[in-house]
Amino acid sequence: MDVAEAGLGLLRDRVASTDAREAVENAVHDRLRPLTARVAGRAGVGKSAVLAVLESVPLDADGLDVRWREGRTDNSEGEVLVHVIAGAVSPVDMALLSSRPRGVLDGTVVVLTKADTLDDPAADAAAASQQLGRTVLPVMGATAAGMRGVGRAGAPLDMADVRAVAAADLRPTDLMTVDRFRAVDIEVSTRRREALIECIELRGLALLVDVLRQRPAVSDGDAVRMLADATGADALIAAVSTAVSAAAAARDAELHRSMQQISAGHRRVRAAVESYLASDEAVAAEMRCAALRLGVPIETGSKQVASEQAVLWKRRAAAAVDPDVRRAALALCRGHVRMLRR
Repeated sequence: MDVAEAGLGLLRDRVASTDAREAVENAVHDRLRPLTARVAGRAGVGKSAVLAVLESVPLDADGLDVRWREGRTDNSEGEVLVHVIAGAVSPVDMALLSSRPRGVLDGTVVVLTKADTLDDPAADAAAASQQLGRTVLPVMGATAAGMRGVGRAGAPLDMADVRAVAAADLRPTDLMTVDRFRAVDIEVSTRRREALIECIELRGLALLVDVLRQRPAVSDGDAVRMLADATGADALIAAVSTAVSAAAAARDAELHRSMQQISAGHRRVRAAVESYLASDEAVAAEMRCAALRLGVPIETGSKQVASEQAVLWKRRAAAAVDPDVRRAALALCRGHVRMLRR
């Protein structure tokens, strides 16, 4: 049981015999239910590979279970949505994404997958970003999944075979198509060649071969990390992690709004609700939401750091014109003050 769940359990116990019990139970249930996350896109764009990558890593959802689903293009539901496109943006993509909220806490990530098939994936992603008004991340989905052992092959990459291919007398055109690579006369067997392609796709293999030929002394680990960087998987995971954190923070914000409404309408539970909202976990939740809204990290460390941050955010709150910014700055100030009291 995480800290938030423990605190909410205590709140439920305190209101169990009051007329607000059902309202509190419903609000707590909505906060603790599994977080819904979907990977959507047209058929054949590579949703399964993206989903496999995301399911292979733990995502911090503040104690919530994250349940992934692969979805259709005509459904934008989900607290977190990873929308996958391949090639040009379609009217269907435009329509689905236009139905999603916009902003730092919107929980939407857009991916241009099959980047290994594009001449300039960064340029194509930039063009799609401009068209959609959202950041689009280029990702070599199948290669990224294969490197994590969750792709079609379901087996780890055999770097000994990759080095054997790199050492072979290959022409540049031999790695242009799967058929040419299968037909070329090298010591690596056809079965092992196919295993490499199933694991990291032909483009991933070609990139690794280039690395090994340019830097023969590079270690297997460094070579694999270079390919991992090229797949764009780390950027995808980072963006989705932020979206998941934002969804959890949005749950906390909605819970606190509900609790304030319950407190206003039910005098007998006011003390219990106010005690929860003043608790360490509630203050920390508001602090996380504020940091995400402002796009800033939460600075931690010594008491001196906490004191300096409290003063900084108090000043920023006083100077803020936007009321949302002022509230977020005050939440960060309160959070750092609470750190000082621990």
